[in-house]
Amino acid sequence: MNKDEAKIILQNAHENFLNKKFSLARDLWLKCLEINPNNISLLKSIALTYFNEQNLQDTEKFLKKILNLNFSEPKVLTMLILVLEDQDKISDAKEFIQLGLKKNVLDHHWRVKMDTMMPIIKFNNLEVESTRLDVEKKIDETLSDPSEYQFNLDTQMIRPLQFGLSYDQFDNLELNKKCIKFYKKIYPELNKIHSIKKVSSSKIKIGFISEYLTDHTIGKLFKGIILKLNKKNFEVLIFHTEKTKKGKILDELKQSEQDGNLKNFFLPKSFTEIQKIILDQNLDILFYPEIGLSLQLYYLSFLRLAKVQITSWGHPETTGNPSIDYFLTSNLIEAEGSQKNFSEKLIHLDYMPMYYYTPQISNKITKDQLSKKNVYSCPQTLQKIHPEFDLIIGGILESDKNAFIYFIKDTNKTFYLRLIERFKKNKKIDLNRIKFLDGLNWEQYINLCGESSVLLDPIYYGAGNSFYESVYYGTPSVTMPTQYTKTRLVLGAYNQIDISDLDFNPFAKSLDEYILKAVEIGNDKNLYDLKKNIEIRAKKNLYENEAVIPNFEKAFEKIMS
Repeated sequence: MNKDEAKIILQNAHENFLNKKFSLARDLWLKCLEINPNNISLLKSIALTYFNEQNLQDTEKFLKKILNLNFSEPKVLTMLILVLEDQDKISDAKEFIQLGLKKNVLDHHWRVKMDTMMPIIKFNNLEVESTRLDVEKKIDETLSDPSEYQFNLDTQMIRPLQFGLSYDQFDNLELNKKCIKFYKKIYPELNKIHSIKKVSSSKIKIGFISEYLTDHTIGKLFKGIILKLNKKNFEVLIFHTEKTKKGKILDELKQSEQDGNLKNFFLPKSFTEIQKIILDQNLDILFYPEIGLSLQLYYLSFLRLAKVQITSWGHPETTGNPSIDYFLTSNLIEAEGSQKNFSEKLIHLDYMPMYYYTPQISNKITKDQLSKKNVYSCPQTLQKIHPEFDLIIGGILESDKNAFIYFIKDTNKTFYLRLIERFKKNKKIDLNRIKFLDGLNWEQYINLCGESSVLLDPIYYGAGNSFYESVYYGTPSVTMPTQYTKTRLVLGAYNQIDISDLDFNPFAKSLDEYILKAVEIGNDKNLYDLKKNIEIRAKKNLYENEAVIPNFEKAFEKIMS
């Protein structure tokens, strides 16, 4: 290959990459790499093609090749650490951080990041508890350290601990409070106190802020509230982040603005600019549907940008943050005395705290498909599959020899491999009867729920939106509610449906009882009739419940009175 030929190949590769034809671009770059195997520029380009295809294993391989040739590549090292973290290879990620710090390739904020890294898929209860203790120890060390920190929220943002801690069996109130102090120390900007202007108006000015008010669980849960609030009494603003993805729900919210019902704001990347934009609106209420999913908004919630700040069950756990005044929940969900688990004051609605539209399915499944037996599904993010849940899986497979259990692979295709590795350690789990499905579209997902005999609600952090999608076909869910809100959302939805007169009790009090209930439903000869009964009640009492809107309005009005 002469220089002119190489130039043409490289140009074609670049054009293919820009057109998102990553495999074609990679093939061309690999051809050039055969001639010059140590060309760092080529290796970077190839790594990027794999990364854009979410092939994290090969991305990792090529990034390591680059660092073997030249370790003083901070962007490459940073990318490798993130790729390792995304694969849940936390110990490997920490090793590279330590190397980067030792060789002065990484700045000091990476030391703190290393201290707060946690695995997504934990292999046993010992690891669950030790991870938690290790993280808390590192937080305590930082809080007692007299050193001053000046980390930048635009360039040195660390993944919050709150989200990862939620998936286990503990009360996180005190640890979340400690996390708030920790982040306020390393990011001094979070201690800023803003003055909120008082503006007299006949309307309550409320802002909804989220990265996910589009085709996402959060969009599905809260779209109805946003659109249906009485605009004579409420001025509604929506703040989207620069990471908000396009989608039908986002289009609906944009259309509603054109109709004069609300205003949309698309926030910039700058943390400082975001604050100014929101403060300029002089909000009465700033409503976070969730706090924890978005890195940027997690930190933004530390600052008081409205007279009153509220969060809700998009992430069903306390923030521990004094800047969040209220947590919107329901009488149908909360256990007696649940206020003690929250730093926020609980607002109890009479209904589940959202307005949910009936799913519109074009390709509905048949009675035969609805009547299938021995099909158990847990269509949840794999982060929710706690090590103790393995006992349930093994117990079902052992008790029901015809059982098949279905999971869905996460967008990150490496998590399920780690889960399989964990399952192999349980002799009762027959991996031949465990199925991990590739990503399903929305209709396929709901139809999977319909074809399932029973849905398995994860213990310690249960289903939310997925329950609403599954009861479109009435598929029963077995659940094990504890005293914590994060385990009680299915219970709350069943309370609203009202199944008290049915010969059906899906609420388990132990792992053994959970197994018994699941197997009983999975083999129920009257399963089709049970599904139809639950479906009818859901469509009557759960979907498009108009009574919930004045319930919300009264809650907001009471807060502002």
